[in-house]
Amino acid sequence: MQALARHNYFDGEHSVLDYGCGKGDDVRELEAHGIDVSGWDPVHRPDEEYSNRDIVNLGFVLNVIEERQERTETLLDAWKLADKVLVVAVMVAGEGVIMQFKPYKDGVVTSRNTFQKYYSQGEIRYYIESTLGESAIAVGQGIFFIFKDKLKEQVFLFERQHVKRDWTQRTQRQLALKPRSIKKDVIEKHTELFTDYWETTLELGRLPANNEFEFSEQIRRVCGSHNKAHQALLKYYGEEVFNESKEKRREDLIVYFALSQFGKRKPQTKLPESLKRDIKAFFSSYQQALEDSRETLFSVGSPTTIYEACEEAHASLGCGYMEEGHSFTFHRNRLGDLPTVLRIYIGCATQLYGDIETLRLDKSTYQVGKS
Repeated sequence: MQALARHNYFDGEHSVLDYGCGKGDDVRELEAHGIDVSGWDPVHRPDEEYSNRDIVNLGFVLNVIEERQERTETLLDAWKLADKVLVVAVMVAGEGVIMQFKPYKDGVVTSRNTFQKYYSQGEIRYYIESTLGESAIAVGQGIFFIFKDKLKEQVFLFERQHVKRDWTQRTQRQLALKPRSIKKDVIEKHTELFTDYWETTLELGRLPANNEFEFSEQIRRVCGSHNKAHQALLKYYGEEVFNESKEKRREDLIVYFALSQFGKRKPQTKLPESLKRDIKAFFSSYQQALEDSRETLFSVGSPTTIYEACEEAHASLGCGYMEEGHSFTFHRNRLGDLPTVLRIYIGCATQLYGDIETLRLDKSTYQVGKS
């Protein structure tokens, strides 16, 4: 549930079913926040009615079912009930923990005399994917999102790599330095409208489509088109910040496409419309985007490349801890400021272990001269 909250799925637009909700603590908490949620449990809430929902949560259920066939049936049932995304969470542990308990079937009997099936991260991913025939995206240790809506899957994966940068503050600093003579009467008459439009272009690194800017009709009524508004704002604010936003947006795309190499390649026709616009704006073609990102991904395999990127990051950020010849440690809030190869390097780890949002510090380890 915390993983869903981190990724903004409790925005009120999604209905939720907690499938195997126990005594219903999570259900009550979500209800208190106005979420459309229901819960069913074979022991504590066997008579509760339930139906298909946008999101189905199967949290710490599979690991307490003794029979493998029943586990598989439960997973398949939960998948059928999910219209958009299924969340699966299980207990993850290594041999050191498992050896403390008495073996029973393919699990153990715990100190409380209950059955527990502990998984490794790779084992539960394989089990989910082989059972459902779908990609399981790690968002934490033992926690996976499985998307039925494939467009939403691509949006999720891209947003995961899209760093939300604070362009507003930098823009305000430039405003104090730039003369306000160009189109001053029009821009300053509609300050709020033009500010919203400028911030949207900085977020996207390109001109927004009509449906990507909430007040598109108003800006076109004032200026005639998005492009005319953009050209006026470039003169008004200067091109430096916008050019930087373009560069950062392209880096986000390179990271996204590089990490997408781990899954089945999606045809361009199956990509979200916003992503198609990004490809058109930042690359000569979809194939070029894939080739550029693949080249960057392969460069991550060189310890020397990672070492040089760590040195560059340590120098440019002016913070973090560099252990020469071994690792670079930094606060996760600076992830978006790292060189692209380091973001991909860390992204490779998230493919296995899930989100790093719950961590404060991240250590990028390398050993130059060793494979």
